[in-house]
Amino acid sequence: MPLIPTSRALLISLLLHLLLFVCPILAQEEDHDEMGDHEQKGGHDHHNLPAETWISSAVTDDPLDSVMWLHILVQCLAFGILYPFGMVLGLARSRWHVPVQTLATVLLAMGYFLAHAHHGRNFEPHNAHRGFAYVVIWTLAGQIAAGVYLKLHWTHGMHMRIRRVIVAAHGWVGVMVPVLGYTQMVLGVIASVGFCYGEMTGQCLAHFIMGSSFAGYGIIMILMLRVGGPWLRHRGRSQEWYDSWAIMLWGIVNTFTEHRWGTPWNHGDYQHTSLGILWWAGGAVGIWLARNRQRNVIPSLVIMFTGIAMVGHAQHGATSSMSGVIHSYFGYSLGTAAVTRVIEIAFVWKEGVDRINPWQHLPPVMLIMAGFLFMASTEEQLRILVNGDVDITSYANVIVSAAFLVFLYAHVLITLWQTLTGYVDAGAKRMNGFQLLETEDEEEGAEGEMAERAGLMGSVNGNGNGHAGRRSGRKAAGEDYELGKMEGVEDDD
Repeated sequence: MPLIPTSRALLISLLLHLLLFVCPILAQEEDHDEMGDHEQKGGHDHHNLPAETWISSAVTDDPLDSVMWLHILVQCLAFGILYPFGMVLGLARSRWHVPVQTLATVLLAMGYFLAHAHHGRNFEPHNAHRGFAYVVIWTLAGQIAAGVYLKLHWTHGMHMRIRRVIVAAHGWVGVMVPVLGYTQMVLGVIASVGFCYGEMTGQCLAHFIMGSSFAGYGIIMILMLRVGGPWLRHRGRSQEWYDSWAIMLWGIVNTFTEHRWGTPWNHGDYQHTSLGILWWAGGAVGIWLARNRQRNVIPSLVIMFTGIAMVGHAQHGATSSMSGVIHSYFGYSLGTAAVTRVIEIAFVWKEGVDRINPWQHLPPVMLIMAGFLFMASTEEQLRILVNGDVDITSYANVIVSAAFLVFLYAHVLITLWQTLTGYVDAGAKRMNGFQLLETEDEEEGAEGEMAERAGLMGSVNGNGNGHAGRRSGRKAAGEDYELGKMEGVEDDD
């Protein structure tokens, strides 16, 4: 079947995507071979500094040059802004999905070449940022190839079965791209200043993984508050059921990984391992109480006691005073998130209410703040503050400001998806592809029947908040969508 002109243009655009990734991959292999040849011939300053350079530091003392700063700017724009934006456009089946992703890929490829053309500061060649780049590049290359295949619209014979698999994979990988991009940006910041090297690796991993988890939990909470209700109702589970499983599994991991077995225990080992026990024990209780779609406050209590423990946690050395303050900021933020969540579940949340109560924004924003503060509290970061004579309050204000921006961007992306899909205009019985379950609330009985006859929508979000709106004469745009799937990528744009 011949492609229509628009599809042909999109296919060319997708092929450009693929070309922009193949070239860096080939260039990287060629650069690797050239480095090997240079090593045999004695090497050169930019790539082959003596091995002794990296004994005590992962970077040289040279400043970052303008090319490297441009690399950082371009990659942050691609990974931090455009790819998440394009993901939402893809979920909404917007015709702007491919152009936005093309622009992001062009910037990404440009940033890749800039990283190999800089001067000034040099970096230990085996850092995680460089290694993870392979994962990001090959993942995006596969994503682009899948998009090209779907745009060919081959639907006969075996292609129908293959297409179903690729549609599902393309959707899930598309959702994971912003996560991969975030990880690569964090690793880039770490590599640029030489953090997390040698004996600092373990502490760095603990802070950045746990901090990212809390921030991610806050973003998930926003999703559940805004658009997650139909999915939860379709599954017949409360949010605390999923929260408790995540807490319990993470606690099991922490219980057995926070101490190096066979070595003496120290205060940090006791604190982190005991928190792991707290998490799996509390998570197990939360799972039991969350049966039959029941809500409970156990996950919030686990987080609250974690925050209390962090208020009293401090590191040793020259940064101990600053460490105590920043960990207190983190602990109080985490505790506040937990307390506000308990109040929300016990007193604010009411099933069937058609508005989001302003109080319900407190738990997610405080979780994001807590996550950022924890990521910002490693010894190496605090040592830079001491050397630069920067007070801890000013530092904390900047970190909290960054958390506000992430909170804002999450809401912007969700609002964009709602607008493009007509989420609030879906029918009474279906919301974005999910068959809503009938509730047993007596108050909803008569109103639900009247709403169905009048074509009104009455769905409940993750915290029981409903959205109401009139169904238009045309088929509601949101009826054909499901959260977590990007089947729209196979439609003609």
